[in-house]
Formats: sequence, structure tokens, C-alpha cells
Amino acid sequence: MKTILSPLAGSSSSRGPPRPTPGTLAECKSRFSVAKGESVDAFLDAVDVYKGCINVSDDDALKGMPMLLDGNAATWCQGVKDTFNNWEDAMKALRHSFGEDKPPYKIFKELFSREQSPSEPTDVFISHARALLAKLPPTPQIDDIHKVDMVYGLLNKNIRKGVPRDSVTSFEQLITKARAIEENLETHEDTRRGVKT
Repeated sequence: MKTILSPLAGSSSSRGPPRPTPGTLAECKSRFSVAKGESVDAFLDAVDVYKGCINVSDDDALKGMPMLLDGNAATWCQGVKDTFNNWEDAMKALRHSFGEDKPPYKIFKELFSREQSPSEPTDVFISHARALLAKLPPTPQIDDIHKVDMVYGLLNKNIRKGVPRDSVTSFEQLITKARAIEENLETHEDTRRGVKT
């Protein structure tokens, strides 16, 4: 028996590691229908992550995209799908048709229109601000340190008091230090109310 199986075992190891088989979008749970509150950017990001994890080729993704669209988005796709040459074209067309194509000044207006409320966790506030900043065009590029400056100025005054601006150089540091301040503020508030922690 060993002599019969040994050539088979030797041949599989000489081929190297198994190559991943290409996948499809058939099992992807993300859907887009142009319903109120839906974000085409969030949809495309989710599909792109799924596509990468399951090893879906651009051609297979392009063929499978109509399965992920419902309602008005599906109707739109039926009318324009023959104009897509590749996956990138399809993503650009979806973003152009259903995304928020805001000019930079409107993105900045939205960013600076709101400060962090006392009850809003700093990491959530920063995530929203970073999502807005990510919508800016790639050029001219804004340095990360300037992005931190912009968002820092919008933080709740208690966070700014506890985290001096010159003590952080990145969003990650800012979030870490802000969490510590939030925890201290929460403990202080619990103590003031007489709640044992």
C-alpha cells in the first residue's frame, strides 16, 4: 500500500502550495437599492473587501454585480451594464450615479459644522471625521498631521484639556489618549454620583 501511495504523495508536494480557487459574488451579503440611508461608498467598500477575501476576479465581479443590486439600482444597472468595460468602470459609474460627489469646500463645511458632544465617544467622532476627510480628492494631499489638527480642534473641551495637542502625532495616539481621559471622566462622574466601580 505504501508503494502505491508514495508516488501520489510525492507528486502533490512537488506542485507547491494549493492555489486559491477563484470565487464569485454569489454568497456576498451586501446589497444596494438606492434606499434612503444607504451609502453607495459603504456598499462598494464591503463588496471590494469580500471580493478580495474570496478571490473574486474583476471579470467575475463585473458579471456578478447585478445580483447585488435591488430596486432602482437594479433598474439602473440593466440600462447601463453594457457600457462597463471593467470592474473599475462599474464602481466609478455607481459612485457617480448614486454617491455623494461633494467638492472639497462642502466636505470641509460639513467637517467643521459640528463639534464633539460631551456624550459622544471620541473614537466614534474621529471615525466620522476621518470618513469625511477620506472623501477629499487625492491631490492636493493634506498631511496627516494637519488632519489631526483639524479634528483635534473639534473635540470636546474636556478631551482637549486632558490631551495636549503637542502630545499626539497621529489619530491612533489621539484615540488612545482620549479613551483614557474618557475613562477617567466616567470614573469621576460615577464617584460624584456615589456609584461604586
